Amino acid sequence: MNHYELFLFWLTLGLQVLLCALVYIRGIERRLPFFTIYATLLIAGTLGIQLVYLHFGFRSATSYYAAWITTGVHVIAQSLAIAELCRYELRAYRGIWALTWRVLALLAVFFLGHAAMDAWGQPDRIAIYGLTLERDFGIASVVILLALFLIRNYYDLWLEPLQKWIAVGMCFFCIIDVVNNTVLRDAFTQYLSLWFFTRYTLFWSEMKSEVVRANELWSAVRASAFVVSLSLWCFALRKPLPAPAEEPVLLPAEVYGELSPAVNLRLRAFNDRLLELLRS
Repeated sequence: MNHYELFLFWLTLGLQVLLCALVYIRGIERRLPFFTIYATLLIAGTLGIQLVYLHFGFRSATSYYAAWITTGVHVIAQSLAIAELCRYELRAYRGIWALTWRVLALLAVFFLGHAAMDAWGQPDRIAIYGLTLERDFGIASVVILLALFLIRNYYDLWLEPLQKWIAVGMCFFCIIDVVNNTVLRDAFTQYLSLWFFTRYTLFWSEMKSEVVRANELWSAVRASAFVVSLSLWCFALRKPLPAPAEEPVLLPAEVYGELSPAVNLRLRAFNDRLLELLRS
């Protein structure tokens, strides 16, 4: 590690410890249990993987598999935390949420299959599978979070500041992560695969230095983006949280017609229609 990477590591670790402490001090586990699990797994994964590196060595097979297992666990935990944000905003509209969680489940199955197909036949299947899975889930997370903000603004739904900052931090990190994983995936599939062909063996030393340099650059960019996200989450938890807002009560159709027929009636009709379709 160079000085900047070492600084980012300790800064990230410090923010993860602070975030985990604030989550439990503020009692977030009662409101957002999956985000609490995600924050706990972040610090556990960072400390755990460092212990593996110290014991087995950075370039050992055990460290390699441990790193990718940790990445997979983090992707799953982050996806559940994002789904939890969707449920928190749409909890009053059971029909819309029933459709939403089914769509999220189908997307998860699709991305798992797509990553497996993308990694098939590649020289390093685990790395390609992990990078593709991270990239696909990152794209889906960005789309879902942006849709969440659009629905919130269009229908004037209430989203507490904590949930809003969590969503902003995750969206920002996912955007950077998608670019990061796309670049790394191309490096694995285009440059590293050439090493397996004898005619390119003489050029591997030059290609390897370029790949390592690109990897270090994007690792630093990814770590910097993660620091920004952690800072946003810690900022949102800097003060004690107000009492959770009660679930909104839908008014009669007549009142909606008098107040905002172009907005709220449309949402309610959509919600009722989804309930009918899901029950049939």
